[in-house]
Amino acid sequence: MKNKLIFIVKYLLILIFTICTVVIPFWLLLVNSFKTAKEANELSLALPQEWNLIENYKTVIIEGKLLSGLLNTLIITVVSVTLLIILGSLASWVLARAKTRFFSILYYVFISGVIFPPAIIATIKVMRELHIYGNYLGIILFYSGIYMGFTIFFTTGFIKTIPKELEEAARIDGANPLGIFFKIIFPLLRPIRMTVMIFISMFIWNDFIYPFYFISSSDQYTMMLGLYNFVSKYYRQLRWELIFSDVILVSIPLILVFIFAQRTIIPGIMGGAKKG
Repeated sequence: MKNKLIFIVKYLLILIFTICTVVIPFWLLLVNSFKTAKEANELSLALPQEWNLIENYKTVIIEGKLLSGLLNTLIITVVSVTLLIILGSLASWVLARAKTRFFSILYYVFISGVIFPPAIIATIKVMRELHIYGNYLGIILFYSGIYMGFTIFFTTGFIKTIPKELEEAARIDGANPLGIFFKIIFPLLRPIRMTVMIFISMFIWNDFIYPFYFISSSDQYTMMLGLYNFVSKYYRQLRWELIFSDVILVSIPLILVFIFAQRTIIPGIMGGAKKG
């Protein structure tokens, strides 16, 4: 009886916390995005007295250049994640199977990137010297670098759970190292691959700071930079109905990804943390 009571109390506390931190803020955004400017300025949780179903979102899409921001964000996210998955998986395979002290030290050098923040000013100077500052290539390579440690940390641990006998059998059959990796190891990495992909996609999609520093052309602005500019434009006018509409549209892709992929996240983390 006591254990059951404790379980109920814990469940209620979690439920209250979730309602206060997730449900109520999201509801505030949603209902006010359908209101007129006068109603939205009240920041009320009540339903709109006069529904504005299309106009607010239409204004955001056109004036906020949302489609352009969506395309830019997709290009940066997809290319960065693809590079991280392929190169990070290859590096993790080598680090997981190598037994020398050199590769052990190299592993810790890689994952140190999870702890230490990047040097923004030095990175900008290097990008300018390489003539990749302010464009897609620069920020894609930057993301690939700063999240490589995260990818290697989880993927290396997962690879250590894969029996070496599978690789040895393929080697006896005459498979070369790349054939062993792409035909045997890479397909088995699907759970951790999906987990890493989801997390890094969320990091990049929600990121404002790095695009703010590394993207100079308004034509290449991400959705978060577009949101920042749109909010700045209407901040003094308190056009909350437009700001909330923009936030909703920016958040929808990540919400959908999380809903459909949430079952993959926990198994992947557990598998990657077993022997990391």
